[in-house]
Amino acid sequence: MADKNLILQEIGSFRKPEYLSKNFHQLEGTEEFNVLAGKATVETLDLFRKSGLENLGVGGEMFRWEMYEALANNIGNLEFYGMVRSFDNRYYRKGSVTGPVVRKHPFHRDELEFLLANTHDRLKLPITGPYTMMDWSFNEYYRDRRELANAYADAINKELRELKEIWDHRRKGEIFEVQIDEPAATTHPSEMDIVVESVNRSFEGISGIEPSIHVCYSIDYAYLYNTMADLKVHGLNLEFANRDTLTLGKGLDHRPGYADLKEYAAMNDTLSRKKFMGLGVTDVHIDDIESVELIKDRIETALDIIGDPSLVRINPDCGLRTRSRETGFEKLRNMALATAAVRKEL
Repeated sequence: MADKNLILQEIGSFRKPEYLSKNFHQLEGTEEFNVLAGKATVETLDLFRKSGLENLGVGGEMFRWEMYEALANNIGNLEFYGMVRSFDNRYYRKGSVTGPVVRKHPFHRDELEFLLANTHDRLKLPITGPYTMMDWSFNEYYRDRRELANAYADAINKELRELKEIWDHRRKGEIFEVQIDEPAATTHPSEMDIVVESVNRSFEGISGIEPSIHVCYSIDYAYLYNTMADLKVHGLNLEFANRDTLTLGKGLDHRPGYADLKEYAAMNDTLSRKKFMGLGVTDVHIDDIESVELIKDRIETALDIIGDPSLVRINPDCGLRTRSRETGFEKLRNMALATAAVRKEL
């Protein structure tokens, strides 16, 4: 599977079954929660396999409610003051850092141990990145935003070192794929150096991993592409379908959502080690099920720009948690069918 072109990968969250979502906060931290989150994970892994995915991520993040809180709940000296809105009327509790950032408890140990005990499929661990954790927190302690981002990076680095030990115990010799989620990365263009510094610091000193970064809904991916030489990741997992049209056709005249790939390809050509592109080909914020033909047009347009299919992986724009499980499955299934059709023509 590892040598396949156009690997089909899961990229984030998926809608939780109602039996888990309706009592998530009431049960969190209990044995009953672990049983229900495990059940939902097994069901979602099975759904992903049936859809045609090849890298199943962590089974749609059934052990996590929201990307910020997944880490923030386990950070010391972080006080929650209230709720703020994210996407699609979803809310999270925003914290304020009132002292040194310390990791009180592991973020994702139970989740990873469950996955490794229950599947031999290809996996990828997404973890919220240090820059986004900084940007989405109030700061009442650190000197500046850089210092806070690096403090979060140190906590994430400690987590990844421990998770890598767990991985090596179960999957000795296999590369541990880690995706840093940084939706805030390009929201302050003047701080791209902080993004690079804190993300690199998160992976510092950890060998045997494949680090990548996921950024969604950027104001301009050029800010990210310009950091590629310094950003110590193997690939970028990005959103494109959300800015594209739903009409058929190949080429940028028909596929305007993929125009940014020209800048990626130009920058990638300057690197001694090229970075792969995780290509978003289905929009996670609409219920429309993009046709196989449309997704195929999107993939082939991207390949015409990038050239090397070994540098392209196929994924939704972002996590599918805001869509129903049925809609999410159909989107993934059409994505897999379109990818299979493209592979036949390579």
